[in-house]
Amino acid sequence: MTTTFDVSQLRVRIGKESIIKGISMSFFPHTVTSIMGPSGCGKTTFIRCMNRLHELVPNIQVDGTISLFNQDIFSVNPMLIRRQVGMVFQRPNPFPTMSIFDNVVAGYRLNGLPLSKAEALRIVELSLHKAGLWQEVKDVLHRKGAFLSGGQQQRLCIARALAMDPSVLLLDEPTSALDPNSTAHIEDLIAELKESVSIIMVTHNIGQASRVSDYTAFFLGGELIEYGTTQKLFTVPDDPRTEEYLSRKFGS
Repeated sequence: MTTTFDVSQLRVRIGKESIIKGISMSFFPHTVTSIMGPSGCGKTTFIRCMNRLHELVPNIQVDGTISLFNQDIFSVNPMLIRRQVGMVFQRPNPFPTMSIFDNVVAGYRLNGLPLSKAEALRIVELSLHKAGLWQEVKDVLHRKGAFLSGGQQQRLCIARALAMDPSVLLLDEPTSALDPNSTAHIEDLIAELKESVSIIMVTHNIGQASRVSDYTAFFLGGELIEYGTTQKLFTVPDDPRTEEYLSRKFGS
């Protein structure tokens, strides 16, 4: 079966603290994979390694291999990896001094990639359509992104990530700061986006994982405890620790 990412024996230390302890797993095209587990179990560190954002952390040491479409991500320029692997963070973070329009194409400008006015407009419209935001903002593209609601700001951040036409989209708790209506909107959007991009999502929300994911992984203490189809993991987990977590016997 074709894969997007293949992770083998990934180990991460920060100083003397071991964060990820030998995790191996593969991810597949046009699927949503949720990564669940208690706070501090290494979920966010794991996905930050997948587009090399971990390198911004002082004193971090990474061993093992990560391949994107069979290419070692540590053998190429990290900016090239980040064009292929977009990321959306826990809290909406549009660039506050930029307009909605400029937020969407910010990746091109930060990477020094020239765009004609016509091409920029095409990318902005397409990306905002993909993020389900075009109809709401098409008449206010040159207003600051900060005037949007929290849910709209998060969709703007998704549009910004999609503008670079990535193969993979990393979502780190993308709805944890949003109200229930905005959360539902983002979940519907995730289901639509997997037709064009593979999605790997960290979530504390067990219900969310069950609703939107094709595959689910359960992390605990920096280890991969269980990984499989969401239906299997949620109905007949192999490991009792997974069952305990799903029964909320572990803390969130």
